[in-house]
Amino acid sequence: MKARSIMFARLFLLASILSVGYSAISLAQSSSFDTRIPSEAAGSEGLFCRVTLPLQPRYAGSGAPVIIYVQGGFSSGGANISGARLDRFGFIEIRFNFPGGGIGSTKSGGTYDDRGENCLKALRDVARFALGEIPDLDGKYLGDLTGSITPMYSNVGLAGMSNGGNATIVTAGYHGDSLSSLAWIVNWESPVGDGMVGAEAGAKPRPGSSNPTANPAYNPDDGTWDLTTVAYSDTLTVGLDVTTNPPSRLHGGLYFDINGNNTPDRGTDFIPNPLVREMDGGVKAFYSVRATTAAYDRGLVPSPPPPHIATVQETRDYWRLRNGEYWIDEAVSSNPGLMFLVVAAEQDHVQTALDHPHVLIQYEGFRSKGARFVRLNPDRSYVEYISGRSVPGAVDNDAFAVFDHLSIRTAVEPSGTSGIPTYVLMAAAACELADRTMSGNLSSQLGGILLSAQTATAPERLRLEQNYPNPFGGSSPFTIIRFNLPADGYRNADFKITDALGRTVLHRSGRDLHPGENSITLNGAGLADGIHIARLSWEGITLSRAMLLVR
Repeated sequence: MKARSIMFARLFLLASILSVGYSAISLAQSSSFDTRIPSEAAGSEGLFCRVTLPLQPRYAGSGAPVIIYVQGGFSSGGANISGARLDRFGFIEIRFNFPGGGIGSTKSGGTYDDRGENCLKALRDVARFALGEIPDLDGKYLGDLTGSITPMYSNVGLAGMSNGGNATIVTAGYHGDSLSSLAWIVNWESPVGDGMVGAEAGAKPRPGSSNPTANPAYNPDDGTWDLTTVAYSDTLTVGLDVTTNPPSRLHGGLYFDINGNNTPDRGTDFIPNPLVREMDGGVKAFYSVRATTAAYDRGLVPSPPPPHIATVQETRDYWRLRNGEYWIDEAVSSNPGLMFLVVAAEQDHVQTALDHPHVLIQYEGFRSKGARFVRLNPDRSYVEYISGRSVPGAVDNDAFAVFDHLSIRTAVEPSGTSGIPTYVLMAAAACELADRTMSGNLSSQLGGILLSAQTATAPERLRLEQNYPNPFGGSSPFTIIRFNLPADGYRNADFKITDALGRTVLHRSGRDLHPGENSITLNGAGLADGIHIARLSWEGITLSRAMLLVR
């Protein structure tokens, strides 16, 4: 157990060093500050924002890309979510509370409207602050608050966590005229599409429930629905009426009558969980537009309907600004340069349909509308870059690939013991999109990460790659470090590896090197366990990589 603890401690240390990756290696902590952003949706109090700064900008000499996190679910908060800790990789991170969200000194002004128009205006205004277009309530722009860290207003992206992804897409489309310079969006398993928030195609059962995880009325092989199974029962309990004291149960709702006996049978029929929300007209239960329309068209809902059963028009109005599928076209047409990447694993955190319809809808939506760049899951080289090790199990889909209800099943990341942590995938996706924005590289596959803190300012022909494997020293003590040198002046280069105490364990310079790619093999058999630093110096520029030797 002690050995395992030591190993994890070393891995954490390696991740910290790799996240810096600069010529001046340091384990100092990043810093953060709070500010308030003006918004017509937040009154005089403004929107509470928490900004985290990196120790060093990702692109030395150019600045730090900016990422804005959007909380999942329907929470009004978000300023305290952890995100993917991209400050460790040279990003400026912004987290915020929606109008009315937060408590005490972190509470945003305005009224929370369940991720509706007020929330979309709020996200728009936080994005405009990140883009350098508006100042905070004190009249200071983002760059006035970040000290020596320069925000890259041309490299700003949104990160939608679960249902936050719907807000990223809707905002990019609905407020496209204000966000035409937004660079990228990365979403994690976001329930985009009709009925996807409620997981009507297949939902994980509640604890103790025998409700089937897949909806037999949905065909995951072609994405079609058998809407003849939609039924209504006045005995179903669908939620609570919170306007009464004490709250009373709401009876009457829709279900998919799989066995056709006109009775909701748990364990056989599929009984969806509607979103029950307190609206101006009282408490309403919202199902998908699809199921609601089918129920009313077939005369299944009593006339007049129970007050809590939303009409077709009410349902359409509610989901119009809460379903990203409706706004993909506008997001792309108003911002042709927008790049998009969706992250998804085999075992989704909510959905169970085999074809991952919520992922397919947004990915194929952006691809078919001609987005500048679109990809399902990050390039494997970025997953390994964030992980600090080889990850052969990571998928490596081509960007712009065409997926259908069958092929997408092998395009999602593995789960179980081969699973990759969400924060790794999100960090890899954001780094890839930021680097592609910086470099202009839209190729469908990458042989390695495009840019790092040094290579952004170093000549294109000067490159230091991460050693492979990393960590090393398990079944084999060897690791390989590759670097590239310019043809002119390559003899002025110096390559050195030092241990954690600064002692040189390998040194190559001058006639030991040659122009183009160089490959050095390090034998760790006689070295002490721990962090080792590879440094490549050339004409005043120093590139660094951290390596971990673990036995």
